[in-house]
This record gives sequence, structure tokens and C-alpha cells, in this order.
Amino acid sequence: MSNDIVASRPPFERRAFNRKIPAPSLRMHPSDGNRYVCPWITDSITVHSDGNVTCGLDDPNGQRSFGNIYVQTVQEIFANPEFGQLQSKLWNGHRCMGCTLYRPATSGQAVAPRSALPSTLVVEPTVKCNIRCLNDACVANNDPKIRTRDGDMLQYEAFADLIDQLRSVLRFVYFFNYGDPFVHAEAEDMLLYLRQACPAVDVITSTNGIPLAKPSRAAKIVASGVNTMVFTIGGITQESYERYHVAGKVDLALKGMKNILDARKAAAGHRPTVVWRYLLFRWNDSEAEIDEAIRIAEEFGVDIFHLYLTHVPHDGWSFRFTPGTPNFLKYRKYIECALDYTRALNLAEPDADGFYAEEDVAVLGHARWTSYRASMRVDGRSGWISMAFGTVRDAAHCPATLFVATPWHTCKIQVDHLQWRVLRLRVPCRYRHEPVAVSVATPDYWFPIAEMATPDGRCLGVLVRSDADQPAPDPQAQWTDTGGEPLTADDARLLAEMTGSPAADPILDLPLSGRIRENA
Repeated sequence: MSNDIVASRPPFERRAFNRKIPAPSLRMHPSDGNRYVCPWITDSITVHSDGNVTCGLDDPNGQRSFGNIYVQTVQEIFANPEFGQLQSKLWNGHRCMGCTLYRPATSGQAVAPRSALPSTLVVEPTVKCNIRCLNDACVANNDPKIRTRDGDMLQYEAFADLIDQLRSVLRFVYFFNYGDPFVHAEAEDMLLYLRQACPAVDVITSTNGIPLAKPSRAAKIVASGVNTMVFTIGGITQESYERYHVAGKVDLALKGMKNILDARKAAAGHRPTVVWRYLLFRWNDSEAEIDEAIRIAEEFGVDIFHLYLTHVPHDGWSFRFTPGTPNFLKYRKYIECALDYTRALNLAEPDADGFYAEEDVAVLGHARWTSYRASMRVDGRSGWISMAFGTVRDAAHCPATLFVATPWHTCKIQVDHLQWRVLRLRVPCRYRHEPVAVSVATPDYWFPIAEMATPDGRCLGVLVRSDADQPAPDPQAQWTDTGGEPLTADDARLLAEMTGSPAADPILDLPLSGRIRENA
């Protein structure tokens, strides 16, 4: 290939391909009366490995088709009336079937006008991958008996022609979709062509890292000026890594990532920004493995390390990192969320005070679960505050220790299986004129999904009820009064470790839970 690769681009063979569903607007849900918008049909196209043009990154089987670059120009495809039909129907409350990339319209928002050509391109060099990850799209796309594309590899010449058509307008290129782009033998040449044709374009790509275990490939990618590279590596031991990345080798994946960083250093450049996306599953979410992954990322010089919450596969999601858990709080600066994680799993989150919704609990009656920590305000005008704490956790894990703090007193109590433990505290005069702030935390938090035959993935602390606010308890429930025990030095250290605070009363006035940021 000559130095002027744009000028020397050869022509390519135009072929006819099957357009699976040429009218995607006919496959939408009935209107729910709301207004929706979708950025993926306004100013972008997605090109699959067979040249089929769809929209967004949520069409693994290539069901939607607005045209094909092998037989049409991009301008012809982007002028397809179906784009406008989708926009109009979304605005009138219809949502696309099998896609969750739509977003509710904001106040004052209008239907965005469409230009003649898109400025954002998602391109899938290949639908093939080399490691057979355990998700529906990868399984289907790598099964020789299933054909989700009419071609597994996008022709280099077709890619170059696509870039030539868009070079004057392109701003962003996502060089990945389904499959690993670097399974394509000409991936680096495609990137080099793209950079020469569009010097200012922002290029983002993603890989499992294994195809880049050869240093020579890494050097060419760095030379192409890719802006961002995301490495999806879920685990640092072969045992945990291969539970999801079935046919992969974790040492090669890490080597591929390190090769890119070494090549960047050798070139004395600042591109690409390297992101390690550590997929979180219940088999690789131990603090020991995560802390070691963070250490490796720092040693390699990784720019961004993300703990990525995902609901795929459904039986592998990490409940120990859901909102309301100590791990979520401890590692929150690293946490990113797979799109629709909380919605797909129907996860109940604690409110801003650390409480879940009220419910009727067997034997113990009407009460609210806390997460591992929570805060509340209790009426102390009578000179006393009275609260009851209980649990339905198996007796083998009881009693559970609970720390309780008020502005004037911190103590601990023991909570037993199917028993209400009442804490009664005298309120000093200066605190009787307004509701008393009470904070609770337990190191004995638990997950029903791990201990009971239930899909309940909440992080639970204890049940709470107030005598003043609740009806009489079930007569079968046992009641025990207590004033609480003083904290020992070990208790204080444990409490400070749980909350990350060295304060004297460390469970007071601290943020309780975070909110996951949904990312496409």
C-alpha cells in the first residue's frame, strides 16, 4: 500500500444483499402517550459487516434495514423516509421493538431536523469474535448454523468508499459493534485510511485485547491515531475470566492492552486513551480480585478503569455491587453501568435515606428493610424514643449486630431471627423540640438471593418499625426491650471502616447511597 492510501484506493465489487426488515417503523409498540426521541436516527448510521445499514448499537441480528452500502450511496440510504417515520412515531409515543436506545423527550425539546449525511458512523468491521462470550448476540453471531449477516467481514474497499462519501461531514466514528473489530485482518489498514481521509475525526474502538497480543499490530493502531480504545476484560484470573469470556486467555488479553500502552509510550504520543472495562459478575467481584485489577491498571498506565455493571448473563450479575451496598459506596468512583442494568433486573433501590419500600413481612408484620445503613427521624417530644428492629434472616446467621446512633448516644444491639428487639432511649431536653435524627448500620448485611430461594438481589440490613407509627405487631412475634450496649474500641473501628469515616459518631450525617449513571 502506498503512503497516499486515500489516493490509491481500489474500487470494490457491488453485491446485492438481503434487506431483512426494510420498514422498521412498522415494528413498534402501541403508543403510551409519551414523547420519545432517539439520537441514533437523527445524525448517525450503523453499518454491519455485510454492508446492511441499521441504526444504533442494539440490533444484534441485523433485523432493521434502511439500505446497503454495497448497492446504494450513503446519501440515498440516509434519505430513506423510514428514518422520518421512526422519528414521528417515537414523538407520538411508540417505541421500537427490541431496542432500548430511545429516550424520553425533555421539556422544550422538539423533533431534531435531519441533514443530508450523518456526522456519526458506527461501523462493524466483522461480526465474528474469537472468544465466544456468554451473551445471546455473541452466541448467535458465532454459531456456524446461524446466519445473522450476509457477510462476516466488511470489505476494505467498501469501507474506504464509505469513508470517502462521508469525509467532509464525519465527526465521530465508532469502530466496533458486534464481534471484535481486530479479528478483521485489515482492521489497522481501515483505521489508517480513516485517519488520512478524516484527520480531525474522533475514533473510538473496542476490543477484548487478544488479537493485539502481537506488538506489531498494536504499533499500527497507535500510528492510526485512534482516540479511545476500550478493553473489555472481566477478571484477572483464568478461572474467573473464562466463566464469561469462554475461549479467551486472560494473559493474552492483558498483554494486548499492555502492548497498546507500550506502543503509545514508544511513539511518545497521547493517543489512544485506554479504558479498561472490567465486567462485573458474581464470580469476579471479590474485593481481592478487584483491588488486584486496579493495581495492574495503575502498573500498566491505564487511563480509565471502569467496573462495569451488567445484567448479561442474567444468572451472573453482581448483586454485591448494586446501589445500597458497601461495595457500591467503596468503589463508586470506578462504577459504570451497562444500559438498562437496573431496569432489566427490576432491582429495588433504597431511597436517599437507605430504606426500601414498606412491606408485610411474615410473622413480624408491616415494616421497612434498611440497606446496610439508613437514617430516620423519630418523634422525641415525649422524652423517649422507641424503635423496634427485627429480621427474617435464617437463624444460623443470627444474632445480627446493629449500631444505632443519635446526636447524643451511640450503642449496639443484637437482632434475632423472627424477633422484635426494642430500643428505648431517653431524649435529653435540648433534643425534644424537633424530630430526633437516628442512624443505623449493620456489618451483618445480607442478600436474600445468596441465602434463600428467591431472586431478591437487595442488600438488606434489618427491619425497622416505630411503635408510634405502626399497628400492633403479630402476636406470634417475640418482643425484647433493650437500652443497647456501649461500643467497644473494636466496634468503633469496624464502624469507621464500614462508613469510611474516622468521626466519633461515624454513621451520622454521611451520604448513604449513590445513583448509577446509565451509559450507552
